[in-house]
Amino acid sequence: MKKYIFLSTLIVAFTFISCAPPKAKIIAIDVLLIPSEEMNAQAIQLNTLMKENNPETIKLDENHVPHITLLQCFIKEEDIPKINKALDGLFETIVKDSLKAESLFYYEEKEESFAMIRVEKSAHLMGIHKKTIELMKPYIVKRGSEKSFVQNPDGSPISESTVNYVPDFVNKYSFENFDPHISLGVAQKTLLDSLAQHVFKPIHFKATSVSVYQLGDHGTAQKLLWKSE
Repeated sequence: MKKYIFLSTLIVAFTFISCAPPKAKIIAIDVLLIPSEEMNAQAIQLNTLMKENNPETIKLDENHVPHITLLQCFIKEEDIPKINKALDGLFETIVKDSLKAESLFYYEEKEESFAMIRVEKSAHLMGIHKKTIELMKPYIVKRGSEKSFVQNPDGSPISESTVNYVPDFVNKYSFENFDPHISLGVAQKTLLDSLAQHVFKPIHFKATSVSVYQLGDHGTAQKLLWKSE
């Protein structure tokens, strides 16, 4: 009798577990603007020169796409089709607008610094930034984990700063704190001084698309999930 009860309990428990809905997979995404070919080429040129100076920094390529972030957040992977539909048409709000690469920004007081191309915080860029957050709000989840990111090829863990940055984006890095830019990597200040003076060109450019990428380490745009038509 006891054996029968035990087996019945196991069957019920197994049935309950097998029928329980699978836990949603949480991924980290970047809703972003892809810059024009001319702007893209300049970003890659600057990054290539920086990588010669510091081989450990990121390499901008097809797996680390130059971009302007509009929003970073965690979402349920299953919501991607809904998100794609929600963002459809967003690109039309900025397709005709001119953007401006203002300066090569880095921390001049440091011997080695992270550098980026700072993009003018124009009214139309602020507009699409705010609209993106509004459209994405129903799909944002509060917490993700290291597993939410495209994993590093060498097996090293996703940095803690990367994991912590994403859920703070709306509260800490948006609206009045929004800082549009194209990330380039890290290099010595002496090289960055030279690049700012002799290589960087402040140009006007346009965005070629709004895209959604799954994030990799250090906020890199690595896996394309959706691109505006």
